[in-house]
Amino acid sequence: MKHLMKILFLIYIIFLFISSDNVSYTEVLLIVLFSGVNVFKERFSDTLHWIIISFILVCIGIWFDRSFMVLLCISIFDLVYRKVWILVLPVFILGLLLAIEFNTPLVSLLMAVSAALAFVLKEAEQSQSEYLSRLDEERRLRYDLEKAKNKLLQVSKEVAHLTEVRERNRIARDIHDHVGHSIAGILFQLQAADRILAKDRKKAEEIIKKSIESLAEALSLLRNTVYNIKPDKTLGIAYLKSIIDNFGFCPAQFKVLGDAGSLAPPHMEILSSIFKEALTNAAKYSRATQMEIFLEINEKFSRLYIKDNGIGCKKIKEGLGISGMKERVADMGGTISISSDEGFLIVCFLPVGNHEGNGV
Repeated sequence: MKHLMKILFLIYIIFLFISSDNVSYTEVLLIVLFSGVNVFKERFSDTLHWIIISFILVCIGIWFDRSFMVLLCISIFDLVYRKVWILVLPVFILGLLLAIEFNTPLVSLLMAVSAALAFVLKEAEQSQSEYLSRLDEERRLRYDLEKAKNKLLQVSKEVAHLTEVRERNRIARDIHDHVGHSIAGILFQLQAADRILAKDRKKAEEIIKKSIESLAEALSLLRNTVYNIKPDKTLGIAYLKSIIDNFGFCPAQFKVLGDAGSLAPPHMEILSSIFKEALTNAAKYSRATQMEIFLEINEKFSRLYIKDNGIGCKKIKEGLGISGMKERVADMGGTISISSDEGFLIVCFLPVGNHEGNGV
């Protein structure tokens, strides 16, 4: 647009000189120099120096012929377009004085129009440049977000795999340390019974009876371990309620405060394990007639409170179930306390933000 405007002014001034009968070689040379300076400025070096040189050529041209006043519009356009306000006003005042001196009001109007057009074009160009910059920035942010998303998904898969491997190793270790040693002890007892069967049948039968009881306990421990680690497809509050509904030893009152849907699957797995262990202990030892279960969930933590009205016990025997609960809760950055003074009491705190556990 600005190139078109300058071309129109040059065509106009050339037309004026063609219409005139007395055109000097100096005036033609000035027009050629002015055109060459502007072409060089637009194509190679658009700096303030060339605008000033162009303005000087116009002033020299006005000295020879007042028709050169029209070219002041180009100088004013360039100065306004570059926002060199300190020079715009002097040049504009000079143009007005010359227009008054030579009685050419059209030149004053053309200078004002040129200044306004330059200002509008510059603002439009800056707006477009800012829009394109914001568009590029948005594209870059979208690309970075996509990269971060893919990286997060990859890390999430790796963490899930490491968590699965770690849990599998822990379960294998627990089964080996507890069930495996128990079965090995039973095997030794049965071998001993087999050796003394002919000599002391009564003693051998006692050993076999104890071995059967020990084997039943080991089998029960193995079943409980597998049951507690097996994830349920409908893991959630409905699953926790189903555990309570299937618990037939005594009535259990279950209350939930907060958005249970905000809990991550690892939290629900731990809570379900604690549910099962608490209900199992109540059925075995407490002689309770009522249980109270309260689950509170907020933005920072989840709190599980389980209490029964049974007799409790003097000293809690920390077996595989309780030690497993404590280990998993600690891995999630939480705490769990167990008391048996007046019935069994379990209080567990889990931070909501820690989904992966500290051990991974």
